Amino acid sequence: MTFFIEWNYFFCIFVADMLRVFTFIRRTLSVRLSLTVVCAITSLLIVALLVMFLYSRRVIKDEVLLKAEETLECTSQQIDNILLSAEQATGNMMYNIFYHLDDPDEMYEFSRKLVEKNQFIKGCAIAMEPYYYKEKGEWFMAYNHRPHIEGVKISDQPIVQSDTFGNVPYNRQIWYTKPFQAKQPVWIGPIPDPYADGEAIITYSIPLTQDDGQKIGVVAVDIAIGQLTNVIHETKPSKHFYAMLLNHEGKFIINPTLIAKDTTSQYTPALDVPEKLLHSMLAGETGYKQLKHNNHHDYAFYKPFVRKADPNRSTEEPNWAICIVYPEEDIFSNYSHLLTYTLIIGLISVVLLLVFCQLITHNLLSPLHLLTEATHRIANGHYEGTIPPSKHTDEVGRLQDNFKQMQQSLSVHISELEQLNTQQHERTKSLKKAYEKAKEADRMKIAFLHNMTNKMMEPVDIICSKVENLCDDSNQRSAQKSDKLVKDIERQCIIVVELLNDLLRVSERLTSKR
Repeated sequence: MTFFIEWNYFFCIFVADMLRVFTFIRRTLSVRLSLTVVCAITSLLIVALLVMFLYSRRVIKDEVLLKAEETLECTSQQIDNILLSAEQATGNMMYNIFYHLDDPDEMYEFSRKLVEKNQFIKGCAIAMEPYYYKEKGEWFMAYNHRPHIEGVKISDQPIVQSDTFGNVPYNRQIWYTKPFQAKQPVWIGPIPDPYADGEAIITYSIPLTQDDGQKIGVVAVDIAIGQLTNVIHETKPSKHFYAMLLNHEGKFIINPTLIAKDTTSQYTPALDVPEKLLHSMLAGETGYKQLKHNNHHDYAFYKPFVRKADPNRSTEEPNWAICIVYPEEDIFSNYSHLLTYTLIIGLISVVLLLVFCQLITHNLLSPLHLLTEATHRIANGHYEGTIPPSKHTDEVGRLQDNFKQMQQSLSVHISELEQLNTQQHERTKSLKKAYEKAKEADRMKIAFLHNMTNKMMEPVDIICSKVENLCDDSNQRSAQKSDKLVKDIERQCIIVVELLNDLLRVSERLTSKR
């Protein structure tokens, strides 16, 4: 429960941070422009890199195929050179052997010299037909060999002499019988080495015959497969490269498992070789196959093992097949490194490009920031701010200069409007005062008229009353009463006239003030 709460808390913080980032990006034009440019360039860069990598992979693969063919040929020649050295050393000794056939002790000396003089020869046997040397009994074999000593080179190991080879009579062993069947020197093997447990050898056997074809014996030299394998793998072109050599029966002559010290399978059938590859190799085909082994992909290049032509060599081919194997990681290791380095460089380049674009766009759009602040001030009613002249001649620079002129013109117009507003305000105040005075004058005038009217009402009423009395009983009234009424009327008329004169004077005075 606590973990869930903490995770939810950090998730909320992350979402909030992302929202702030998106808001910042949405509200910042330079960042959006930079991201747009970087996204466009990154898309083009990804497409270009993808095309380049596909092309590079194909070129590397073609180069590896060519290199593998050269390595396969070189490995084949290297093996053949070892075989040829043993063949030549044995061939050179054959004349002396024929010359000293009547001396059995010399056979031991020749056998020892062959082993001593050639670093690749582990053992040499000169075996004669039964009772060929009657004084030596039925069997005679001069065999000198170097016993297997762990950690010591064959050339540094002591030479041991023996009269036997294995538990079976030598004249029934394949290295003795096969050259007579082929009637020429042959390569035989692999066969187990009875003097080195778990080791195997290949043997070059030359039949010894008289002119009439009668058997004399066999000269056989042995080459340790372990030594042959080590020689090949000491010169391997890549870290996990390995080679294998199979005989016509599908048995290892050069076994890749020897690297793992698994020498017990040295002369066993190559059961761990994929069937399709084994079939192609035993059929004498040339080519390559992609193999999958323990979730690893390997490329196996194979061809028949062909010995170099030489006048002194036998024409019979051993019917061997040679194969070299490159793990895919070795083939495309440089490609993988290139991909990794390119991705790192590309990522750094994108980041630097984003930074540079941000700096450039920020510099180019800095007038817009200035104009944004200026418009904000103008929107708030501050028209007096100054805008510096632009250093750019592009559209943004011209916009800044035009905005500066607009701001200056707007400032002048606003100043004029403020002056007009001030004047209008003063006039309004004056008019308001005049209006108040007019209202006061109207009130005074109304009050004056009301007062004058009230004053005139009484004399007018008296006049009306006297006139009615005068008209009503004019026949019965005496002259004195009539004169009195007329005088009263005259008096009241004088009062009204005086009031009217006062009203006219006030009216003339008000008119003169206006």
